[in-house]
Amino acid sequence: MRSLLLCCLVALADLSLDSRKIYEYQYEGHVKFGLEKRNHAESGARMKAAVKIVGSSADTFLLQFSSVVFEEFNGVPGKSDFVAANQIAEKIAAQLAKPITFTYSGGNVGEIRAPSEVTDTVVNIVRGVLGFFQVTVKTTQEIYDLEEVGIHGKCLSSYAQKTNTKVGVMDLTQVVDVTNCIEMAAYYTGLATAVENKVSQQKGESLFSTVKYTYNIKGSEQGGVITKAQAMELQYFTPFNVKKGSFRMEARKELVLTSVKDKTQDIHVNGQMESRGKLMFKIVKNANIPVVMQNLDNPVPEATKLIQRLAQANAERIDSTTTEEVMKLYQLLRKIPVDKLKQMWTDMKTNPDQRYWFLHTVVEVNDRRILEFLDQYLSEPQLNVLEALTVIVQAFHHLETSPELLEAAERILNKNYNNDLIRKTVVLSYGSLVFKHCAHITPCPEAAIRPLLNMAEKIRSGNDETEKILVLKALGNAGHPRSLKTITKFLPGVDPNPDQVDKRPRVVSAAVQAMRLIAIRDPHGVQLITLKLFLNRELEAEIRMLAFMTMFDTKPSMALVSTVTAHLLEERDMQVVNFATTYLWSLARATTPDNHYLSTAASVAMKILARKFGHLSYIRSSATRMDWFNKDFLVGTAAEAFIMKRASEIIPAEMMVKLNFHFIGRILQLLEFGIRPGGIRHLFGANIPGFNGEMSKTDFLAVYDVLKKWETLPDDKPLFSFFTRASGQELLFSDVNKAFLQRLIRAFSQSAGKDSMVWTCIERLMQGISWRGVLPFLTAEGRYIQATTLGFPVEISKYYHVVNGMSVNGKRSNVKLTENLGQLLTSQITLTTEGHIGYNKNLWLFYGINTDLFQSAVEVKTTSPLSIPVHVVAKINVPARKFELEIPRSNKEIELFSFRSNAWVISRNIIHPDTPKKTPIGTNEQSQSVGQKYAQVRVMQNKWHAIKKMCSKSSIYGLAFCAEMDLQRVYYQEEYPLYYFLGSTHFALKVAPVQESSVEKIRLEINANPSSSSSVSVRQLIDTLRKMGIGGSPMPLVQLKVVAESGSSQKGYDTSLYYTPEGEHTSAQLILSHIGESPNWKMCVDAAVTSVAKANIGWGEQCQSYTMFMRASHVSGSKPELKAVFHWDKIPEQMELYGKRYIPGMAFLWGFNQEEKRNARQEVSASVIAASADSIDVKIKFPEVRQMSLLLLVQLTLTINSFPQA
Repeated sequence: MRSLLLCCLVALADLSLDSRKIYEYQYEGHVKFGLEKRNHAESGARMKAAVKIVGSSADTFLLQFSSVVFEEFNGVPGKSDFVAANQIAEKIAAQLAKPITFTYSGGNVGEIRAPSEVTDTVVNIVRGVLGFFQVTVKTTQEIYDLEEVGIHGKCLSSYAQKTNTKVGVMDLTQVVDVTNCIEMAAYYTGLATAVENKVSQQKGESLFSTVKYTYNIKGSEQGGVITKAQAMELQYFTPFNVKKGSFRMEARKELVLTSVKDKTQDIHVNGQMESRGKLMFKIVKNANIPVVMQNLDNPVPEATKLIQRLAQANAERIDSTTTEEVMKLYQLLRKIPVDKLKQMWTDMKTNPDQRYWFLHTVVEVNDRRILEFLDQYLSEPQLNVLEALTVIVQAFHHLETSPELLEAAERILNKNYNNDLIRKTVVLSYGSLVFKHCAHITPCPEAAIRPLLNMAEKIRSGNDETEKILVLKALGNAGHPRSLKTITKFLPGVDPNPDQVDKRPRVVSAAVQAMRLIAIRDPHGVQLITLKLFLNRELEAEIRMLAFMTMFDTKPSMALVSTVTAHLLEERDMQVVNFATTYLWSLARATTPDNHYLSTAASVAMKILARKFGHLSYIRSSATRMDWFNKDFLVGTAAEAFIMKRASEIIPAEMMVKLNFHFIGRILQLLEFGIRPGGIRHLFGANIPGFNGEMSKTDFLAVYDVLKKWETLPDDKPLFSFFTRASGQELLFSDVNKAFLQRLIRAFSQSAGKDSMVWTCIERLMQGISWRGVLPFLTAEGRYIQATTLGFPVEISKYYHVVNGMSVNGKRSNVKLTENLGQLLTSQITLTTEGHIGYNKNLWLFYGINTDLFQSAVEVKTTSPLSIPVHVVAKINVPARKFELEIPRSNKEIELFSFRSNAWVISRNIIHPDTPKKTPIGTNEQSQSVGQKYAQVRVMQNKWHAIKKMCSKSSIYGLAFCAEMDLQRVYYQEEYPLYYFLGSTHFALKVAPVQESSVEKIRLEINANPSSSSSVSVRQLIDTLRKMGIGGSPMPLVQLKVVAESGSSQKGYDTSLYYTPEGEHTSAQLILSHIGESPNWKMCVDAAVTSVAKANIGWGEQCQSYTMFMRASHVSGSKPELKAVFHWDKIPEQMELYGKRYIPGMAFLWGFNQEEKRNARQEVSASVIAASADSIDVKIKFPEVRQMSLLLLVQLTLTINSFPQA
């Protein structure tokens, strides 16, 4: 007996299957998705089957399935149950009935073979079953760790075993770290331009997984046999931080041995078998977009029908109910071969509406087919340039890159283009494609960037400035480290052959900026180059500043920041000094995680530099940064502005603004805009003759006198250049030169005739113009697919989709051009326009199982449509300088804007794709509104529901503006950030007619040549308002009326603006008068700027009921000061009550301290004093005796005197 037990223990270490036996198991696995809290809806799927394993050779086994059951769950646990989906079970069973074999030895699952007709989805389910047999047993160690391959990939497994020697049974536990696998069975696509940041990821995770297996293994003479095995996988996901609430996936499976029999006959596998890989999960890159499901067997006619339906439904205005159909269209188009796509284009391109929809949705065919289509499209004659640019950008935006696809893109790159703007866009887009290709490949192969490097080498020795800038900008988009060597050949002082370097600042600037994305991938290489540039005092100041910016994009170490600081102390160019110190000052206060260490280094640098450069000037070159980051949500924003000037010029050499968005460990360089004044800068030079900085009429005339000389600038130099970047990628750059401006002036000049484009537009307008356009755009698509222990793929997907639309029907009358555009100056023009402007923005978040057979997941959907109807009649009397706009009354309620959001658990399957099961993840209780002015709030355990509707009526104009809100929440905001966003949300802004109103139309009138007859009443009003008198005669400038007309009666308001010369200065007056029932109600504003700025305000009966006085002045000196005083004789009680009630409370919330001090009763005064180089003292005194003060961390001292408590 003892020897038998010893044999069994030895056999436990050799986990195997006997090819002479038949093993019968019962398998069950299920997965559920929901929240980590109880009593919430969940979605799930469950599969059961009898599994038979029969040996066909010594190490090859046949896997047979029977009694397959598939069930779906959608509802609240305890109240709902799994429901059989028999037709899905039949589909799975039909494939599992095919012969499937695998090799097995020593606890390792080897090659899996199956017929070709067995889909990858079903083979992955088989992997989920076979995953139980991939286990390493060591009888000599109770605890051990191994790196081994499983269904999730190559991961670290931690084992713990306990053996019962009396019965020869081992209990084994295996925990797999699937979060940090060495080789992960996962697939990620989309958002490649959102750069990962390790420091941000350390602040919190958005995804966490763990898997645990338990085994009962019984020893036998042939080896260890698994008698029972269980597995549980838990995964937590949130768009924010898993520490603060998350969605949860729970996957469980069990395998129980029911019998072991002797094999009575040999097994022969018939039919063609193919290798399907080993145990590691195979990602199925199907065209199945997770938020919808449909039959993809016949995609061409279905896609054609959808395009026709979408074109018709969105012809006049955006139909927000068709959004999911657009997603279905993307899915269908991704299944169509390229020859069929080309045929669809041939059939639809002559129909304007269908052309729009096809072109702007086919671009989402994100593989080689779209490039083949583009090759044909871009070769067509009479190409619409704007349309082509949009299509190119969209198509390259979502391409899933591969070496083969880059080869196809190279052919697009090398095509001959008749339009320079199209070629520029193609070259820039190719660079963006290389950046995406390298996003997940380290190191990235040089072959990807070689076409651009070849272009750069070819044009480097030439004199084509624009071509050099284009290639450098494309290299900048690519961000490939291997391009650094080529870029340095465009940098003076860096290239070893200085005579061959183009030293023109525009080229050098482009070369420096070309390193901005390489700074992420090769920071050390970029630091060496940019430091050398920054220290080169022979370079233009703006080049050195750009080098400084790029250097800090690499997140330099404390040592490098210290080196830069030491050199700044010796710097003589104050433009460079001021730029660097303002940049460091901004970084020292940065709160985003990517600057966590850099802000510390910048703080130290500022303390050193402050001794010598204590006073920063924002008149010189400067850098400004503002940011915000929330650790609970793991989101934030950062905005930066840069002004780079030369000491010898008043206009900056370059200006840039950047906006970044931080989310869950990634940084998206959302938007960037830059301008280089060029010729305009040279025109102004070091100063403007006659300009004294007071922003007076004399100053404006001085600027105008300089601008009039623009035609003296060289023809080959641009007046200014600009660029635009989105997601870190440059989309557009252009020069505005003299020739363009001259063409524009000629087109709009009075002498322009029939050859003018303006003439053509007016003629078309006279005949009646009808135009409409729709632009669907899948702005963002991010998909992450990972294996689960069941063999089902779990997917996290984010989609942001926008449909923009505009329609115009216009007709102009009363004018007939016969000679030139100058006739318009003596004409009266009437323009009637009807149309619509709108968009529909949708954001989807999907977390769950997504296969070609079924979906089971949590979905969050938001939609926000904007819909603005346009129906106006415009009348322009050019000789009289008078403009009128009439808006007729609408008898319908119009929803201008709305926002709707909800979170669901959903279950879809391919048998009934159009009728998914879905349940709100939170409460579904309804409560009723109790009126338009008050909100009803229901508070129950873990539930909150508020309904509110507010309306503001204008009896004068016969309109009501309403805001509606309906919120349902399951948990409160304070508990977890995620739960605050879950639940139903609806918000809407509406305009409705007031039923009792008889208003027929609203008329806006602007008169730029008003009568001077009203000057004597204005003078009397201002005399009374001032109390000392007005020193001149008011001259009318412009008059604005907004009136509602009903028959012959009018109601509304009349606003007039005057200016009055008074000795050496000029004052301005604004008079707002009521038209209709209260003609004596007026508001008067009298303002003047001399050594101080003054304003008198009065309103009520003849501007006398309430009066105020304001004065502001500036005191120069060692501590410059701004002073302001606000005094009143009488103000409405509500204004006074508001101040007394809310200002002390707001100050308290901001952390102000208070003390007693006597102040004037009817006066507020404020002063802003520059107390030192890095502190500002602000004092604000309110009436009575309360004084409040606060010292902010940014060394800004605020002092406030406020009202006493009532």
